[in-house]
Amino acid sequence: MDELERKIELLKKSLAATWSSLAKSSSSADDKCQMRAQAKRCSEELRRCLLIAEAKHTREHVKAVSDQDGRTLPKPNFRFLSTGAATEAADPA
Repeated sequence: MDELERKIELLKKSLAATWSSLAKSSSSADDKCQMRAQAKRCSEELRRCLLIAEAKHTREHVKAVSDQDGRTLPKPNFRFLSTGAATEAADPA
């Protein structure tokens, strides 16, 4: 597990703990406000880390695909039918 994945897991746990604490807490309004602010900051950081992880994964996927046969994407195998052949295939009688 790399550093980014560890940070994501830590942020997820921290966010869950903060919301759980908010739900159970009989704290003052000021304390709850601070906990919500902490949850918001944690959520924003988690979103940022997830975007970075997604971009990293996408780059790795594109690189893996481009390494196949030296092409970026495999060449599609299209078959074109004339309109007469298409109607014959649709109506065999």
